[in-house]
Amino acid sequence: MYCRRCGRANRADAAFCDACGTRLGESADRALVPPVHSDTAAHSTPPSPQDHLAAPRHHLPEAVFVGRQREMASLHAALAEALSGRGRLVMLAGEPGIGKTRTAQELSVYATQRGAQVFWGRCYENPGAPPYWPWVQIIRSYVRERDAEQIRAEMGGAAADIAEIVPDVRHALPDLPSAPSLTDPEQARFRLFDSVTTFLINAARGQPLVLALDNLHWADRASLLLLEFLTREIGASRILLLGTYRDIEVSRQHPLFETLGELSRDRLQYRIALRGLDREEVGHFLDLAVGGQPTEELVESVHQRTEGNPFFVIEVVRLLAQEGQLASGSAHRPRGSAMKIPEGVREVIGRRLNRLSPACNQILSVASVIGREFGLEELRCTVDAFLAESLLDSLEETLAAHILEEVPQAEGRFQFTHVLIRETLYDELTAPRRAQLHRRIGEALETLYSADIGPHLARLTHHFGEAFQAGDRAKAVEYAERAGARADVLLAYEEAAHYYQMALDGLEREMMLDQRRRCRLLLALGEARRKAGDFAQALVEFERSLQRDPNRFRTIYGAAQAAEASNNRKVASEYYGKLLALAANRDTERPELAYAKVFVERP
Repeated sequence: MYCRRCGRANRADAAFCDACGTRLGESADRALVPPVHSDTAAHSTPPSPQDHLAAPRHHLPEAVFVGRQREMASLHAALAEALSGRGRLVMLAGEPGIGKTRTAQELSVYATQRGAQVFWGRCYENPGAPPYWPWVQIIRSYVRERDAEQIRAEMGGAAADIAEIVPDVRHALPDLPSAPSLTDPEQARFRLFDSVTTFLINAARGQPLVLALDNLHWADRASLLLLEFLTREIGASRILLLGTYRDIEVSRQHPLFETLGELSRDRLQYRIALRGLDREEVGHFLDLAVGGQPTEELVESVHQRTEGNPFFVIEVVRLLAQEGQLASGSAHRPRGSAMKIPEGVREVIGRRLNRLSPACNQILSVASVIGREFGLEELRCTVDAFLAESLLDSLEETLAAHILEEVPQAEGRFQFTHVLIRETLYDELTAPRRAQLHRRIGEALETLYSADIGPHLARLTHHFGEAFQAGDRAKAVEYAERAGARADVLLAYEEAAHYYQMALDGLEREMMLDQRRRCRLLLALGEARRKAGDFAQALVEFERSLQRDPNRFRTIYGAAQAAEASNNRKVASEYYGKLLALAANRDTERPELAYAKVFVERP
């Protein structure tokens, strides 16, 4: 279906535009500034231009976009360079609600009009997202829009490697052989990154690509490493990488901090810091959104309370309209000083939620525990039977109030319109209630996805882990171990180490005395850290395992490899010597022994 706002041709059954997110079927004018009507009067005829800001069942147009002239000029220039064959990475940084995603969407519209293809990869705050999740979304969206021959031509021999993390590739190319295995983890991951990079550069030759990576502060380490790799290779391509992240969350210990440092050191990224709208821009926003010239007092009051944060401005104006504080006709509007404008964004959100039915609020609380995005059946299987009967009615109520929205091109899936809404609901729950809901959600996911549980192991680990004290503790450890093994297969070694550590922590919290399992997990953790290049910590994990099982061949060999990689020749020689002694006592021949012998005898 054709989008009248940005011009993109979408699938016939699409509800929203892939490029700009506009609901399809609206006129171009409505897509830009849709009318919003007051709930203070009933209309038997179409509303007049003076009527504005509807009842809770209407919403403020997100398409209102003001200010950002300097930022948009920089983005347009970066796009122009990419279109001419000089690819680059641009980062949009700022606090929550400052308009990072909205600014990226505005560039997406412009890029589509300039002939580029736009694909989005969104990172989610839930720890349950699979490795490489933003890249999986981008490649999956691209593959679903192409026929098999075009996919085969653009991916070439890289298709088998890419299919390991994006199953849709194998669905499109069912005769695709399995990727040849590599024993060296660094070589395996290099081949995957090179395969993805080669494919994207090939795809951009036919039509320029804009790849938007949203909320990178939630990205897994493997996704960030792929971003670093790709950024270094796109200088002569028609690819624009556009990332967004919350700068206030990126401390020196944050995974994104290291990525930003690497890219900045090599001058591979251009950073745009977004700040709040100024007073004039807030006034212009209110003029467009409210439908009439706002009073100076209103502009001043809203700007002071929101500090120009666009999300907060939207929520404040929405709330004022819903509470009847913005009457039709500017002559009857109270002055800003007379309006009850909330002090904080959570208060704004809370007062908007209070206008929904009790059943609706209960369902939203459950949904907030599932995550920013969730499926209808996931929610249905989690809520009480009484709430399940009115689930569809409650969802319609949340959609009309613009608390939730349908996920484009994903039938039966919904998401909170902003992460701050989800966080507000989640934070209102008591710790015991959260744990109980996490357990119920985990059990629902087990039932729903029992036929193919692999892609959902990370989510199951998250929910059973959060329900550790109130749920099946052994199951929390089991899923963490399985999630670690899956991440290792997908070459996401940092994620694998994270999950193995979770499993070990669970064993210790539960006081489980299964020493063989503990040694197995320590070995797996050491291997994951070694593959991720964290050799010093890998050696620590191997040595912890050897304290309980000193004669395990794989653990001794792992310790020797980690020590050698850390340039600790003395310790490496000791472990290789132990390996040879162990093999001699057991009269065993293994391929690792030849190298151990050479290393020990080396002067």
